[in-house]
Amino acid sequence: MPRREASDRNLNLAVVAAFAALLALALLVFAGPAAAAGKKKAEKPWNNPNKAVEYVGQTASGHEIKFTFKQNALHDMTSGISISCVPIQGSGPPTGGVEVFDYSGYVGLNPQGEDFEFMKKVSVYYNEVTVKHTLATSINRKNGTIRGSQRMQFSYFLPQFPMPKFAIYSCLGEGSFVAKPVLSGAAKGGKK
Repeated sequence: MPRREASDRNLNLAVVAAFAALLALALLVFAGPAAAAGKKKAEKPWNNPNKAVEYVGQTASGHEIKFTFKQNALHDMTSGISISCVPIQGSGPPTGGVEVFDYSGYVGLNPQGEDFEFMKKVSVYYNEVTVKHTLATSINRKNGTIRGSQRMQFSYFLPQFPMPKFAIYSCLGEGSFVAKPVLSGAAKGGKK
C-alpha cells in the first residue's frame, strides 16, 4: 500500500467533515417541516361548531354562571343577577334582591345584545310577570373566554290597603360576567 502524505489525509478528512455537515443541514431543513406537520395543534373545542363545551364563570356581583356553548350560541344559561325595584306609581319602599337570570334554549353570540322575553315567577312578587332579558356576549377565540353583560327588567302591580291604593314597581338588574370553558384532560392536552 502506498504511503499517503499527511496533507492528503487532512484533505480527505476535511471533505468527509464537509459532507457530514451538508448532510446534517439537509436533514434539518427537510425533517423540520415534516416533524412540525406531524405534530397536532392543541384542540380548541370552542372553535368547533359541532362540539358542545360547558362553561362556568362568575358575574360581577359574585354569582356563579353556567351554560353550554355550541354553534356560536349560549345554551341553557343559569346565573344570578342583583335587582333593584322602585315604585313608579303610588307609594311604597324600594325593594331589591337577587334574581335568577336563566333560560332554556339558546341565544346567539352578539356584542350588541340579543333581546328576549317570557313569563316567569320572580323572587320579589307572588305571580308570574313578563321579564325582558338582554344578553350581549363576545368570545376570545384564542383562549375561549366568553365575556358579556346581562340585563333584565320587569314591573308588577301591588295592591295596598285600604283599597283602592296600589303601587306599580319597576325592577331592573344589570351586570357583567366572565366565563371560561371547562376542559377535560384530553382537551387540555393531557391523557384521559
